[in-house]
Amino acid sequence: MTLPTRAAAFLHELDVLEALEAATAVQVDVAREPGRPWRGWVVQLGHDLYVRSAPDAARRAGGGRAHLQVDGTRQPVVLAEVAPELHALLDDAYLAKYGRCAPEKIGAVTSDAAAASTFRVRLRRATWGERVAGAAAAARLALRPRRAQEPCPSC
Repeated sequence: MTLPTRAAAFLHELDVLEALEAATAVQVDVAREPGRPWRGWVVQLGHDLYVRSAPDAARRAGGGRAHLQVDGTRQPVVLAEVAPELHALLDDAYLAKYGRCAPEKIGAVTSDAAAASTFRVRLRRATWGERVAGAAAAARLALRPRRAQEPCPSC
């Protein structure tokens, strides 16, 4: 890979990480549990992103290969376990980002039970099969007949 190609890939990765961190909530779809996504809250601590299940989501344990979805975009990631000594720092990060939410939700997302559903997020390249499936889904969407747009009521 040439230096400009590496630089472009690095900048793209930064854009993806920034978009994920800015999101209020993401859908987490773990490869071991396909079709059973759960809602997660994302924070940044240092250079790493972390996802924890949202208070109203069913708590599931286990990491591994997954997808994070935000605003219709699916990002392939790897979810890794978090060292116990980071949980207090992560609780502070969640309070800083989501402190304006209802106190019961903040209490739930900073609880010991929520700590068990916390994972470090690492971006990964989509597998060949994931890329083909994504391209097929995009093609189906593009081939869908479009309804005629109605004129603007103010026109």
